Amino acid sequence: MKLVINDKQEIISYVSIGDMTGSIEFKGAVPAGFEDNFQPAFYLLRNNEITVNPDYVSPKPPVVGPGNLDKAIAQLTLQTAQQKAQQDKLNAQVLLEIAQLKGGNN
Repeated sequence: MKLVINDKQEIISYVSIGDMTGSIEFKGAVPAGFEDNFQPAFYLLRNNEITVNPDYVSPKPPVVGPGNLDKAIAQLTLQTAQQKAQQDKLNAQVLLEIAQLKGGNN
């Protein structure tokens, strides 16, 4: 098995077959459930033994939301809709005034 460890001796990646850049060869015993439970930094390599990292904290999922471009597009869309509503209202007023003027000429 090949392991990639960081400066804290946390195992951040591994392969059972093949090789990875920066990996080291490990020929010791692998704990039960290692492959099923593996998460980067969940295990440590200390004294040529793989052990559970007592300081391991599950990473928080990234907060996904609209980016700055999405916010700008939404703002422009809102402004366009507001301007269209204002223009429609103005057009309706003009058409009403034209109709009233035509009605007065008959």
